[in-house]
Amino acid sequence: DLEQQNASAQCELDALRSRCYKPSNLRALYEEQLKELRREAEQAKLQRDLAVAAKVPVVNQLSAVKKRYEDAVEARKKAEEDIEALRPDVDAATAGRISLEKQLETLEAEISFLQRVHGEEIEELMKQIYNMSTSCDLAFSIPDFAAALRDIQMEYEAIAAKNLQEMDEWYKSKFVDYSQASTKHVENVRHYRGDMSNCKRNIKSKEMELNSLKNRNAILESQVKETQEKNKKEIEELQEKINKLEEDLKTLKHKIALHLREYQDLLSVKMALDIEIATYRKLIEGEDSRLGTSVSGLHILSNLSETLQVSTTQTFSKSVERKESTTVVKS
Repeated sequence: DLEQQNASAQCELDALRSRCYKPSNLRALYEEQLKELRREAEQAKLQRDLAVAAKVPVVNQLSAVKKRYEDAVEARKKAEEDIEALRPDVDAATAGRISLEKQLETLEAEISFLQRVHGEEIEELMKQIYNMSTSCDLAFSIPDFAAALRDIQMEYEAIAAKNLQEMDEWYKSKFVDYSQASTKHVENVRHYRGDMSNCKRNIKSKEMELNSLKNRNAILESQVKETQEKNKKEIEELQEKINKLEEDLKTLKHKIALHLREYQDLLSVKMALDIEIATYRKLIEGEDSRLGTSVSGLHILSNLSETLQVSTTQTFSKSVERKESTTVVKS
């Protein structure tokens, strides 16, 4: 009976030993999963860093385009101020040119009228002279008034033509000067208008480029935000898995500790049983020579068997109670 109990205890010990060694593979599996989860977390972090690094040059380019846009707006403002400063001069030159044109027209009309009046007066004077020369019949010779009048008329006409030509040349020179000044101002205005058109085109182009970069920046920011949220969610999920695995690992370690404690208890019981069996075996062998004491030896052996059964039963009962209490605590 003692040998059977010893064999049973050895089988129980082997079973517990095999149960204690099995979780090592489970720990390796958990560690492999933890490594895989850490690797995924590192990859997600690397993707986030790459997205942030790709955003930096776009932000720098956007700042440069913004600066060029502000410079173009400043140049346009300056050109408009120059045009506004030259506008009074252009208006004054235009008004002066119009006034000179009106004065020229008035003088031309006046000269034409004076020439016509002068011609009529000369014609009337010639008629009077001719009438006087035909009506007077004098005995002495009279000077040729007609020739003198013709000379005076020619001299007067030459002087009038000269004055008219000088006046015409003076007005023409003034008109040319004002026309040149007006043309110069008009060219300046045209030049500034061309500059304004170029500035407007540049500003429009920069605005389109700025809007394009803003849209691209918004897309990149959205991608970075989505990547960060995705990475955050994945990291949270990985952290939850890691926490769960750590809890499972703690539970497993606790189970292993309990099994080891049971193993130590059973090993202690086995060693105590082995010692008691060896002791009683020696006692029995020493008393075999005495027939009178054989009955008492059998009685002692029976008592020893009962004692061992009770001790073994108590040990296994304590082990079962410890397992049940552990299960209740975990639940």
